[in-house]
Amino acid sequence: MFVLTNAWRAVTRSWVISALTVVVALLVSFGTIASLAILQEQSDAHGTDYNAQTPNAVLRPTAKTAAAMKADDAKSTASKYLKFTDYNPYAIAAQEKSVSFTYTFTETLPVRQGDTFKAIPGSADESADKTGGEFQLRSFYDAKAAKANDYGTYRIVDGKGLVFTDTKATGALISKSVAEKNGLKVGDTFKVGDPTDTKKTYEFKVRGIYEYTGDVTSTNGTTSDASTAKLAKENRENVIYTAYATAYTFGLDPDSPKADSWSVPDLNVIFDFTDVDTYNQFVRLATKAKLPDGYEITSPSLAAYEKSIEPLDALAAKVRPATWALAIGGIVLLLVLTAARTWFGRTDEIGMAFVSGVSKGRLGWQFMVETFMITVVPIAIGLLAGGFGVKSIGAALAGGHATPVTSTIVWTLVWDSLGVTIVLAIIAMLRVATFNYAKLFAPVAYDDATYATEVKA
Repeated sequence: MFVLTNAWRAVTRSWVISALTVVVALLVSFGTIASLAILQEQSDAHGTDYNAQTPNAVLRPTAKTAAAMKADDAKSTASKYLKFTDYNPYAIAAQEKSVSFTYTFTETLPVRQGDTFKAIPGSADESADKTGGEFQLRSFYDAKAAKANDYGTYRIVDGKGLVFTDTKATGALISKSVAEKNGLKVGDTFKVGDPTDTKKTYEFKVRGIYEYTGDVTSTNGTTSDASTAKLAKENRENVIYTAYATAYTFGLDPDSPKADSWSVPDLNVIFDFTDVDTYNQFVRLATKAKLPDGYEITSPSLAAYEKSIEPLDALAAKVRPATWALAIGGIVLLLVLTAARTWFGRTDEIGMAFVSGVSKGRLGWQFMVETFMITVVPIAIGLLAGGFGVKSIGAALAGGHATPVTSTIVWTLVWDSLGVTIVLAIIAMLRVATFNYAKLFAPVAYDDATYATEVKA
């Protein structure tokens, strides 16, 4: 009790230095655990988490090819669309090397608006005879194709999703914006016109109404909204989604479409892989088999993942140098504050304690307890606050990316903090251990003026 009481009195007597020590210990522990959690998550994002992805692969026009594909010129565009036969060499090459994959696909072609079913206009629309129509009709082979939609992920806000296996189904999904423009609700029907045969129409039933939850991920000229869409069909709000079985039954996947016309469907085959290594093997095989002129192989899912961790990378780039500065600067500052609290201005206090019969061991322990009082508790609070608070930091500064604290980080910092605290306590104790008893009996030097004043007194 004697040691604790005297230690507390000493701490409160030097309250400015003690308060600074508490603040520094809190900031260093909080900042270090939060920073390490962010850096560890960034490392995992490019390592174990990246390798755990289940990527897909598609053949897409290069930027140069896409720029030459005009939305109002079928000859410059539809002539570059790929067919199933263009994909066969890559599937065969993968099978020969036992590279496992699954696949799905989408087909897209323009369709014309009708008298009672209008698209959201573009900023510079042209005749449907040149563009093929104001809407885009995209058919999904299955749910996986819908999930990999390069126009952006979407959710159903009213109604139900598509049925992919029923050839008699006529259901389609329209955007909330198009539904509101045309006063349509789930269960209503609408007609669209063929892209090349102006006498032919197709009637669909509104099965669901959707809105987008993700961004456009391809270079197909499609934009997010009317403000940036030159043509109506370039606005993704004007995309009608249906099942491939429905489109095929309607004859919208013709066996021999007129060449270089908008009746040629834009086929997009999507290969799916169980891991990144298998995807990389497929890329090497596909490249070796020679890609179609003007096309490249990409992975929209990996691209989306890499985009999702960009805020985390940016945050980690700022945190990395700050972590070293915080840790090193904080420890140095704690050393200085400990020295200032114990090595300066306490000679009389130490001497008086010795004269009163206090042993060096007991006094040294008091100095160590003082150090523990103003470091152990603040460090513990800082680690706890940082451990729980870094999730909010990740959500706010890393684009919502999770930044959990791992057990490895926790235990590493617990032992490091314990080591730093013990070092600081030893430095404080050495002040007592190295005290020179001779100072207790050192003669007091007086000048003449001071001597005369004391004699008079």
